[in-house]
Amino acid sequence: MAQFTEIERSKRDKWLMLAFGVLTIVSLVVVGWQLAETTTTRYTEISVTPRQPGTVSIAIGGDTMFGDGAAKLIASQGVEATLSGVAELLHGADVAVVNLEAPITTLTEPFFPEADYSYASPPEAAAALAAVGVNVLQLGNNNIMDRGPVGLADTKEIAARVGIVTVGAGANRAEASRPVLIRTKGLTVALISFGENYGAAKTAGDNTPGMVPFSTKAASQAEKIARNAGADRVIALMHWGDNYKEIDDTQRYWSSELVDAGYDVIIGTGPHILQPVLVIDEVPVVFSIGNFVFGAPGRFERFGKLGLGVVATVSFDADGGTLSLHCISTNNQIVDYVPRECDASEAFLAQNELKGGLEWQGSIGTLHF
Repeated sequence: MAQFTEIERSKRDKWLMLAFGVLTIVSLVVVGWQLAETTTTRYTEISVTPRQPGTVSIAIGGDTMFGDGAAKLIASQGVEATLSGVAELLHGADVAVVNLEAPITTLTEPFFPEADYSYASPPEAAAALAAVGVNVLQLGNNNIMDRGPVGLADTKEIAARVGIVTVGAGANRAEASRPVLIRTKGLTVALISFGENYGAAKTAGDNTPGMVPFSTKAASQAEKIARNAGADRVIALMHWGDNYKEIDDTQRYWSSELVDAGYDVIIGTGPHILQPVLVIDEVPVVFSIGNFVFGAPGRFERFGKLGLGVVATVSFDADGGTLSLHCISTNNQIVDYVPRECDASEAFLAQNELKGGLEWQGSIGTLHF
């Protein structure tokens, strides 16, 4: 057995005390960080001054991606060119949201090389979106991880530089689950983003990046966080359904679950086409608002579907809400990657697709709830 002199024991004890002290400090820092994560960063908050006192309005655009077939136009005229035909439809709202179905990044190599479709948008897309009034990017979808964790991190960082917040995906599950609270003097509205389960590689974990698949627990927890933070109304932004297909059983099931969980409005994206509006227990559900500005050529003719979408504007006041759906033409074989407001014949076709008891005036259908 080794023998220590008094001096050696003294030095050893000092080193042990120092090590213990450092360990204690580190532990306190970690615990403090964890507490901060759970108490001060459970939601993202933005404050706005409504155009009309006592109301708040949120314009929501569908699937959005700047690249692929639109790359040539973007290279010659900029991202702004692709937005020029629909930008005005966002300007009347207090807050504008789009479903960003592609990371904003300089990365070009797909993270999932076996995927049939893999998208990315150039960094200048963030500034172009901010310039037309976009405040929030919905990231809870199947393509936001197309350039992997780095692509997702780039998206959030580049968006933050131009003052855009994100919802639905993050560096871990806690971050990805955070609602966005829109605070006004009169009302607070929460946005919560979910998608289907697109596999472990795209799903956020305790320490891994990704998006949040919907589940009864996730839906309930996020709604409670929003209400406890002061939300008067809660909007679910859902990414679900099959491309160019009708409403499926999964969409029907989860719409009912979300209504039961206390959500006030449900807006869906994903299928790239319009799907009908239903009112479930006084909660309006737009199963799919179609594309907003989506750079892929599209497969509307192949599936026998209309290349139409809507910009959905949800407005709340103290007495209730109004849902307005503004029809846009999105078939790139027709609009050449510059979506525009529907003409009279297209608006008529949109009415037949959406149904839902909407009152139509020109290209705008309205529902009060």
